[in-house]
Amino acid sequence: MNAPKHPDVIMIYQDRDIVASALQQIMELKLEFKAYKYDPAKMHEIALMEPKVLLLSSNNVKNTIQVYIDYLEEYGQHIARHSAVLLINNRETLRAYLACENGLFDNYAIISPLNEPFRLKLVLLQELKLIENSNNDGLEQLISDGDDELASCIEHGLALKKTFITKVNQCESDILFAANDALESKSKDAKAVLQELIGVSLEEMNETVSEGIQSILDQLTELQLNNQSVQESVEQLSSQKDKTTVGVNTELLVSDEVGYESSESPESSRYKILIAEPSDMFSSVIDKIFSSTVFNYRLVNDGKIALDEIKAFEPDVILLAYDLPSFDGIEITQIIRDEGNNVPIVAYLQPRDKKMIKRWATLKLSGYLIKPSKKSAILQSITKAVKIKPDPNSPHNREDNDNIQWLPKYAVGNEEIDEQHKLLFTMINDFFHQDSQEDAIMLFHNLSSYIELQFESEENLLKQMNYPQTDEHIKEHLELKGKLDFLLKKLDDYSFDIQHKIAMFLYSWLTKHILKSDMDYKAYALSIEEESFSE
Repeated sequence: MNAPKHPDVIMIYQDRDIVASALQQIMELKLEFKAYKYDPAKMHEIALMEPKVLLLSSNNVKNTIQVYIDYLEEYGQHIARHSAVLLINNRETLRAYLACENGLFDNYAIISPLNEPFRLKLVLLQELKLIENSNNDGLEQLISDGDDELASCIEHGLALKKTFITKVNQCESDILFAANDALESKSKDAKAVLQELIGVSLEEMNETVSEGIQSILDQLTELQLNNQSVQESVEQLSSQKDKTTVGVNTELLVSDEVGYESSESPESSRYKILIAEPSDMFSSVIDKIFSSTVFNYRLVNDGKIALDEIKAFEPDVILLAYDLPSFDGIEITQIIRDEGNNVPIVAYLQPRDKKMIKRWATLKLSGYLIKPSKKSAILQSITKAVKIKPDPNSPHNREDNDNIQWLPKYAVGNEEIDEQHKLLFTMINDFFHQDSQEDAIMLFHNLSSYIELQFESEENLLKQMNYPQTDEHIKEHLELKGKLDFLLKKLDDYSFDIQHKIAMFLYSWLTKHILKSDMDYKAYALSIEEESFSE
């Protein structure tokens, strides 16, 4: 498929006769446009082309939605930001509306029968941000048709709207300026400054905009009013949502769920999953996902109920949201860990709550997911967690909930090795808490170098005392060193999630290695009365 990079519009259709009139309309707009008959083998190439707008048409809207969901699931890492538009027949308006309302699609146009001859053009111009360039042509057409009164009315309205938008943009700019000024001078409470600004700048604006700015204020307060979070909060209100299969009422949209092809044996039907999720929207999606599996699951929406169900249902794994009423996810985890319950827990967080994973991870999580997550990611995380129980000896210190500490039980009895292990814990914690790609990569390089030095020192010690399992121990070291380059490459596609998961992996590997393999050579050293070792 030889096609240009970043075309304006790509259409994927199933029946050319159905889309023939729509094709003609699009051609009239003189956009950079390509149309392809649906072929699963071509979808990867279409993703790599990174179209600005993707039009999808099939024999019915359910098929179209499923095609798009499959496309997102299969090629998510290659798909660029784009607008997705449904092309439907007039009987499918409700389902198209639901798909757009929930955010899976950005818009829809009726093309069969083609009783909206101008809507498709309007949708494309809006999604491509070309609508203002077309205004003058349209107004001139009205005047030439003798309807100059309507043209004048529209033109006046446009002028008013542009003035209003300018005021809103200026208000956003004022918010950033006021927040920065308040933070720099520290002479006045930043929240009070912003509230005063909203009262003045939005006094004559409509309630929706005022509420939107107040929402910005709430986010700024929650994020402790640092400069970076101020900018992110403003941008978040205007940025498009990433495409995802989650967040859509799939029960109304797609009746036939694609089955999950699990590699697990039928024995996995004995596994019990407790899912605690407060949102009706996410709950319905999760319910749909697990209803097609062999897992025995229960779904609750409150923290207190979740605690009761953990005792009554005795789940083998828990998918636990953070933002639960009564008790949040961290509180629930802390309660059951204090009771000695080491059930695997997969945390499920909103993007705004990602910072909480630093505290939560210290409570022996088996993994975590950021909402919304793909069906495949959810099932893989649960399957992995239920197979690999959390280590009850993993390093958890209630006195310092933001770090996983070296504890006396990790001492191998050799002063030099113990000091090296302590430094490794410190370095992993430092890496875990970095907040930028540059710092994370720099610390990971330092950590990798020190791991190699520590391994070399430990291996030399084992050889000196003729430890019989030295080769096996060195092999474990080599396996981790072989993974370090792979983990470093992961940081090239940086996100907080990737950084945290790498840190959690290193925590897990180090503690298991110390408590098993290192304790084995400690026992040998004590048995031969090696002078450099003590109890």
